Amino acid sequence: MSSLIETAHWIACARAAESLRSDRLFDDPLAVEFVRRADPELYARLSSEPSSRFDVLAVRTKFFDDCLLDAVADGSSCQVVVLAAGLDSRAFRLPWPAGTTLYEVDLPEALQAKATLLKDWAGVSEQCRRVSVSADLTGEWPSALLDAGFSEELPTVWLAEGVLYYLTRGQVDAVVGQVTELSAPGSTFHLEQVNDDLYRAPWMRDWLRQMREEGRPWLSGVADPEAWLARSGWRALVREPCDLAAAAGRSVPRTPPREVPGAARTWLISADLATAAISV
Repeated sequence: MSSLIETAHWIACARAAESLRSDRLFDDPLAVEFVRRADPELYARLSSEPSSRFDVLAVRTKFFDDCLLDAVADGSSCQVVVLAAGLDSRAFRLPWPAGTTLYEVDLPEALQAKATLLKDWAGVSEQCRRVSVSADLTGEWPSALLDAGFSEELPTVWLAEGVLYYLTRGQVDAVVGQVTELSAPGSTFHLEQVNDDLYRAPWMRDWLRQMREEGRPWLSGVADPEAWLARSGWRALVREPCDLAAAAGRSVPRTPPREVPGAARTWLISADLATAAISV
């Protein structure tokens, strides 16, 4: 658990680094406040020295920001669920339509760390109704979500960013199946996953070994995300970070066409519920 909470803290540092740039793709005051409190030296360095180290993560964040806002724009979806929310601040920094409820699902330790950060800080206010849901994605999180007031009758906007590759393939398939079962017609699912070739790429070996040694191993991937999600009734549009307009001028590696084997790929996926659910 502690290693995954450390991952959430690292992502917050990446979002703070982007927020402190003059050409930022988004502004995350909660992440900035976290770094200012947790590591004043890092905060000072990021404030004075813009870094391109986190460009891929910044492009990813911007992509999902846009996906979520597009999904609620017509007013048909009024509930949003962020899985493994960590220090995610979208409840505070995005302009949600009136009446939106955003559920943040995460481990109790992660929710407590966020509550501590928010306590007695008047720097930001919630832009929607925010509900914390204490649950483990490898456990009975759907029941915890339902107990928190989630409605299976309403279209839902789902987000699983930066979490699925920390789960085994079986666990990921279970999460997708649970999301599908909870989704009313009109729901959308926005998620990130990597491909199987990433685990075989020579240039990824040191990174993967480091993650294992730190207790944060990457465990899963998917070769064909469209077909994978279609089996559960989702119609997916899949992109890679280098495909996005926000990547222009940023240090985002370009990948060859998808038919070229052996490339390490990150899938950024936006899907809608196209048909009745089929077992994963």
